[in-house]
Amino acid sequence: MVFNRSVLAKAALGPAAGAVLMAFMASGAIPAYQMYSVALAAVYSIVVLSVGLLAGWSGIWSVGHPAFFAIGAYFAAYGSGHDWPLEAVMLGAVATGAVLGTFLGYAGARFSTLYIALLTLAFTMVSLELINRWSSVTGGDQGAPVLQLRSVLGLGTLAGGGTEPQYLAVGAAAVVLALAVPAAASGLRMRLVAAKSHPLAARTIGIAPEAQSALAFAASAACTSFAGVLLGLITGFVSPDPFSLGFGIALVAACVLGGVGTVLGAVAGGAYLTWNPSLSSAVGLPQPVVQGLVLIGVLLFLPGGAVPFLARPARALLRRALPRREERRQAAALPLGSSSADLPVDIPPPVRTAGAESPALLRLEHLSVAYGGLKALEDASLSVRQGEILAVIGPNGAGKTTLLNVLSGLTGNGRVHGSADFAGRPLLRTRATARRRLGIGRTFQHAEVFSELTVAENVLCTRRRITAGHRASVARLLDAVGLADVADRRPAELPFGLQKRLDLARAMAEEPRLLVLDEPFGGLDAGERELLADHIRRLQARGTAVVVIDHVLDDLFSVAHRVLAFDFGRTIGEGTPDTVLEVPEVRSSYLGTVGGKAELPERVGERSVIRLRGVGHTYGGVVALRDVDLDVREGVVLGVTGANGAGKSTLAGVLHGSLHPARGSRVTDIGGGGTARTSLAPEGRALFKTLSLRENLEVAAYAAGITGAPLRERLEETTEWLPPRLRDRMSTSAAALSGGEQQMLAIARALIVGPDVLIVDEPALGLAPALVDEVYDRLVRLAHDGLTVVLLEQLLSRAMSVCHEVVVLHEGVVAAQGRPGDPSFAVLAEAAYFSGDRETAATAT
Repeated sequence: MVFNRSVLAKAALGPAAGAVLMAFMASGAIPAYQMYSVALAAVYSIVVLSVGLLAGWSGIWSVGHPAFFAIGAYFAAYGSGHDWPLEAVMLGAVATGAVLGTFLGYAGARFSTLYIALLTLAFTMVSLELINRWSSVTGGDQGAPVLQLRSVLGLGTLAGGGTEPQYLAVGAAAVVLALAVPAAASGLRMRLVAAKSHPLAARTIGIAPEAQSALAFAASAACTSFAGVLLGLITGFVSPDPFSLGFGIALVAACVLGGVGTVLGAVAGGAYLTWNPSLSSAVGLPQPVVQGLVLIGVLLFLPGGAVPFLARPARALLRRALPRREERRQAAALPLGSSSADLPVDIPPPVRTAGAESPALLRLEHLSVAYGGLKALEDASLSVRQGEILAVIGPNGAGKTTLLNVLSGLTGNGRVHGSADFAGRPLLRTRATARRRLGIGRTFQHAEVFSELTVAENVLCTRRRITAGHRASVARLLDAVGLADVADRRPAELPFGLQKRLDLARAMAEEPRLLVLDEPFGGLDAGERELLADHIRRLQARGTAVVVIDHVLDDLFSVAHRVLAFDFGRTIGEGTPDTVLEVPEVRSSYLGTVGGKAELPERVGERSVIRLRGVGHTYGGVVALRDVDLDVREGVVLGVTGANGAGKSTLAGVLHGSLHPARGSRVTDIGGGGTARTSLAPEGRALFKTLSLRENLEVAAYAAGITGAPLRERLEETTEWLPPRLRDRMSTSAAALSGGEQQMLAIARALIVGPDVLIVDEPALGLAPALVDEVYDRLVRLAHDGLTVVLLEQLLSRAMSVCHEVVVLHEGVVAAQGRPGDPSFAVLAEAAYFSGDRETAATAT
């Protein structure tokens, strides 16, 4: 474990302050009657620190620490009565607290924060009952004295209630607080925070959240039990009263008051617990009332705690006092974090035969994954050679992410069948946390980084022990991916492109043999995608095998040696990037096939009911829409199509009005100065599964302000639109419906408000072909009734078959727009769908 001089200097402040305080105590500057309070504050500081670091680093709030506090105190009482050495008492208390803490931490890791708190609450209640009943050891309600404890290490004999234990308490607190400073800079804290921040991502780098929770709870419980021994020594008597549930709540309040997870905050919390009785007496209020008022005040006005609140202006003054180096100002001005690795490099496209002579590094055979009755993967087989880049493509829901989850062991409750071998070892029987050691690195679609760690710590936490060599290696890696200048910043301070780089850097740490990339190009601009492609080629040139999925086919194909296509969990085609889209099954999985063409109404209006001009929108730096101009004409069936991630759902939200775009304007008009009423049936249906069909419709009507007789009228009209098999089951819960039936209910729920424009997002998603035809027939019937309909559809051919007009989105841009009846538009639309070829809409229309 390596720490810089600044960390060691901060750690030395604790012992120095303790030495000064003990000198004041010895000189008489602190009155004798106050020395006990100082020692008690020191003991409480250890307990508050234990609770605060457990909450801050592991996210576990415990009200069970009074029990651990009691364990230490009763160890002191029992040991003093049986002539145990001081060191044996301390070791026994610490070991007992650690064992019980390990059990609680491991058991509680499976539960939410609320249930962990309840588990620790139950532990305290059981412990208090045991203290009261085990009178032969604890003295029951009468308590037990702490006579004296003899040290075998030369500390002399410490009499309970004497002055020597007071010095010991202050010195021990100084040491514990000092040890907490380097612990905050250690790999232990990084791994604990990583497990708390994102358990799934933590597993992919070898961190088991259950083990981290057990370790954190064990260390916290051990420190609290140690503090209990000190409490018994300075008081000279132990009874059940100080270890009540009220004290557990007071501990939590003290942590919040001082600042959760801060060393100085623990000192402030310890002082608050010690002198709160005096404060209560001074104001003439009971202690619980004062504690409650203080806690309410802190939560309202100092939510981060008193110490962090005071520290913020101090840090701001320090930053202004220190001059900034010119090169760092220039680096911060570069949006992508420029480095030597970002300079233009002449890297040729990958050789298509790369790795052909190498043995298979990864081999999957007849792999199937099922979640209940849903088969996410079915009889999938593939192999990847060392130094090969395999691209996996397919539409939304094809099973691509499930395949990556199988490789990284994140299938959850899915039933996995088949075989998988990695480097000659069976993969499916290997725990997710052990696959990192095998040589498998993983990134995530949305850059699942650890938000409470810095950029450098996000990569360092992949190591159990951190040495100077590891820090130097991480610095070189961050420089290679263009993150060296932001190494000390938190991910939330970075644009999305740099967060994606951080996700890649964490996966690249320790040089894995296989890198699994989940949509690495998604959400990046052209320059960022080019840089990412260069990084992938560099990895391949070093012999790393890469499995990558993405919907940005141009960039994906530019790095791939071989492409595997999936749909509905099955392999439907394989080939090179130049040939795979020519496979009929692959092409139809993206563009779709048309079974029957619904008859559209011939006449539509010319007036635009919704107009978008220059609309753009981003999510945390990810561009979803860019400069969209769109007119939705009255009575038209407008299809919006594009691959997954093209921006369709964002556009649906803007058209609906529930999403306000970051840029541009939206205007609605139904003539006569009226505003068009829009309604949205969202992707995934979003039904209230526990409510009946009728209740789902009624909830939507109530939300629109429809009640009484109008509600009954609307219910009758909407129910008539549903097929007979649903009209006869209006009291059935929505969860009992099939996928197609749920989709029709979602559309009916959108219809009950009487919209002028109905927007339906991915109505065919997850449905069998027969049900797809039924849903679309009913939507076209609505168009015959004069309703304006906007369909957001992933399959181009389906949109072309049921819509008057079609818009093709590609990476948030309108790449093509026209009418399916125009012979030239089909060619333009297909090119725009795959490559974003932005022929002007005027050419197509």
